[in-house]
Amino acid sequence: MDPAGRARGRSRGRGRGEEGLDTLTRRPDLAQQHGIAPYTTQPPHATGRARGGMHQEPEARGPAPSSSHSGTGSGSRTTSGPSTRDTSQELSYAGAAPGRASSALRSGPAAPPVVSSTRAPPPGAMAGGDTTASMGRGASRGREQRDVQIYTRPSAEFVKLGKTGSPIPVTSNYFELIKRPDMHLLQYRVDFVPDVDHIGVRKALIRVHENVLGKYLFDGTLLYNVTRLPQPLELFSKRVSDGSDVKVNFRLVGEIHKEDATYTTVMNIILRRCLGMLNLTMWKRDYYDPAALTEIPQHFLNVWPGYLTTIRHHEDGFLLGVEIIHKVLRRDTALDVMDRMRQSGGDIQALCKAELLGKVVMTHYNKKTYRIDDIDFTKNPKSTFHLRKEDRDISYLEYYSTRYNLTVRNASQPMLVSLPSRRDKNRGDDQPVYLIPELCGMTGLSDDQKKNFNLMKDVGNITRVMPDKRVEALMKFRRRLADNPKIQEELNSWGLDFAKNIVSCNARVIPAQTIQQGGNSFPTQEGDWSRSIQRSRMCVSVELHDWIVFTPTAMTHEIRPFIAMMKQVGAQQGFNIPEPNVIPMQMDRTSNYVEAIRTECSRREYSLIFCVLRNARADTYASIKKMTISEFGIPSQVITGRNIKGQQNKLLSIATKVMIQVASKLGAEPWRVAVPQTKWMVIGYDTYHDARQRKAVGAFVASINPTFSRYYSSVKIHENNEEISPSFKDHLFGALKSYYIMNEKTLPEKIVVYRDGVGAGDIARLKDTEVAALREACSDAGARTNYLGTGVYRPPIAFIVVSKRINTRFFAMSARGAGNPPCGTVVDNKVTLNERFDFFLVSQKVTQGTVSPTSYNIIEDDTGIAPDIHQRLAYALTHLYYNWPGTLRIPAPIQYAHKLAYLVGESMMTQPHEGLNRLPYYL
Repeated sequence: MDPAGRARGRSRGRGRGEEGLDTLTRRPDLAQQHGIAPYTTQPPHATGRARGGMHQEPEARGPAPSSSHSGTGSGSRTTSGPSTRDTSQELSYAGAAPGRASSALRSGPAAPPVVSSTRAPPPGAMAGGDTTASMGRGASRGREQRDVQIYTRPSAEFVKLGKTGSPIPVTSNYFELIKRPDMHLLQYRVDFVPDVDHIGVRKALIRVHENVLGKYLFDGTLLYNVTRLPQPLELFSKRVSDGSDVKVNFRLVGEIHKEDATYTTVMNIILRRCLGMLNLTMWKRDYYDPAALTEIPQHFLNVWPGYLTTIRHHEDGFLLGVEIIHKVLRRDTALDVMDRMRQSGGDIQALCKAELLGKVVMTHYNKKTYRIDDIDFTKNPKSTFHLRKEDRDISYLEYYSTRYNLTVRNASQPMLVSLPSRRDKNRGDDQPVYLIPELCGMTGLSDDQKKNFNLMKDVGNITRVMPDKRVEALMKFRRRLADNPKIQEELNSWGLDFAKNIVSCNARVIPAQTIQQGGNSFPTQEGDWSRSIQRSRMCVSVELHDWIVFTPTAMTHEIRPFIAMMKQVGAQQGFNIPEPNVIPMQMDRTSNYVEAIRTECSRREYSLIFCVLRNARADTYASIKKMTISEFGIPSQVITGRNIKGQQNKLLSIATKVMIQVASKLGAEPWRVAVPQTKWMVIGYDTYHDARQRKAVGAFVASINPTFSRYYSSVKIHENNEEISPSFKDHLFGALKSYYIMNEKTLPEKIVVYRDGVGAGDIARLKDTEVAALREACSDAGARTNYLGTGVYRPPIAFIVVSKRINTRFFAMSARGAGNPPCGTVVDNKVTLNERFDFFLVSQKVTQGTVSPTSYNIIEDDTGIAPDIHQRLAYALTHLYYNWPGTLRIPAPIQYAHKLAYLVGESMMTQPHEGLNRLPYYL
């Protein structure tokens, strides 16, 4: 099997059943050569400008003692300062940790903002862009749009329920809202003069005016309350850090009623305010419980459990979704990583950059996270910066000693640099953060750790939560809310309450698919037929004529028995493998493989190139693939030495999988699924983004036979790193041309597209770009072929967005408790979204942890295909991926597109040979 590598930006990792063959773990080129960073020494970074760190939550307050205010801008000022809690928040900013020069520090003592990642969509971010609440300018300025509602349901009366299958009761990880706020809320844009960036300071400056504002919610930018404030309204607060006055302007920008979509935002703010009362730590958008951490001492890891929560309107009403999540934290620091690189020898600076750039670290002293963008070897903890508050220069060593009572042991270590993100720059925070490696803990797992089987097993034992334990954790979460008096007081004051038990749904189990092989057919057993196919011939076999094997000389005696096994299992399945031309190589450098392949392929034509590598080497693999696929147009197979050694039973299993993979690359069809004979085309599309975010690769595969078992493929490299493809018209036109040639000069009657998941905010652009391009390609194909004598070809099209990374879970309930639902389980009610034509499908069986369903959102459909057929077709297509004799979580066309995008993006970055576009050479 060709390597799948580690997961990249948006492209998935390897498909199920692919590990253990010739998988190479390839890492993207993280060693961006920044050189010596010519950054100006800056004052300490503020605690709030971390990248995805633990943020403060939106403020919810009730009445408080009176303070001065002005309803007409008269300038009367408050005489009361913030409370003790307010003071501590401001002091934590005033003595912020070293590294960053904020705009506030350059212009005054105000701190930079903590931009809460939990911000909900701005008012008016509803379906079709309609605004039901009364809006004003500034209501959404600087706000992140999330959960934008795009209506994909054909009509409100449309019934999206399927009928086929056996009913099965399931529950899901949602709690019903049995009571929700029924208040008329007012929405105010809050501005500070001079500007105050730090969200904690903003809240402190607002909090002293509770008697004027009444009960309110404040997220750092927008304030919601039930009290109509005079307009214009200016209040004055005194900043504790320096005693300066700050003017606070409140401008009415919206009025929110119970039925407005913006009310969902308010309910989520209330909920997250309550979560803050559970003593949880916020990391990015989610909450974790460090008090419940699990230690893995043998691997120096800690695992924090946490909760991902959201309130949203679903099919029949509002539901609170709760997912149990985990965060893996390492005990080593960035300095420990540097020390390991130093011990390995070589160019220390280059090695450190290669290992650390792009990684995320967490500072021990304030639990903030930062991405490492550079390492400045010209600075160290003895370097100084200007501490503006005290108007003096101070070293990082002294600062951490006085501010945090921390002693830095290594005074000569270089400084890590975290550059401002685009969002930081937009708010005027354009200076880098300097971090001391010794004080920065590493997060996530390194490549070496991911290769450690025992480590991954130990982590998985904690993070793979079985269904019964997951349900138990959900109920414990609900009890924590119910048993906390402060939370109950907060919820009751807003009129918000949740059911005590998770919701129940009506699910169906689609009948098992029938697998067809040469002269034999059998139903699938729990999504796996690996044993059954060993006794049957392939549906469609191919002839392998001349093929060549390149192997290190020392491994010749090991590869020959393996080839004999491949011939044995191939003969049993009707795939005859002749004796190959074996080329022993004295040296096995990348250049040796390239030279040997070029020499031999110039002498003779081969159907297959088979390369044996001593160990996993990404550069050698990439060179082999680029030469064989792009230059010569010959399918190639790469296998590593560890996969041709071991016990006989294990080797026989590997030989069977490699044989099937080789046969498939040459055009064989190992099995088929019994589907109605239709002149339909199914399409899969996925995008690969490289680690440096410079280019993207869009991969397109389309079926060209009635059984959806043969595919045309094409690739486009997106120079601007687009997710939405600008090349869909070219992709489909090429596919229609191949279909026309392969099907007696006919074109498909219907086209069904499965698109790898894109965010809800991109669906409108997806329809305007990719769906429109499909229709243009069809029109051009009709004109070019003079279709049916009229030249008009307008086939019905269904466009389906498929998402794996979702937070919905289902549990099959029985007398023994909660378990995983069986393969083929479909849910199209209760927890689906009212505005969508969507359903959930469980297509795999898992033996460890809780199974994850896949979401299908049909955003465009004029085919007239019934919901039942959509569900059954999606399930059938999960059986047709020839790298694994079992079901996938996604339809095979998407997985094929993923493999192609990953191969080209990770290893080639060149166009494959045109002669391969009807072969799955990318398996």
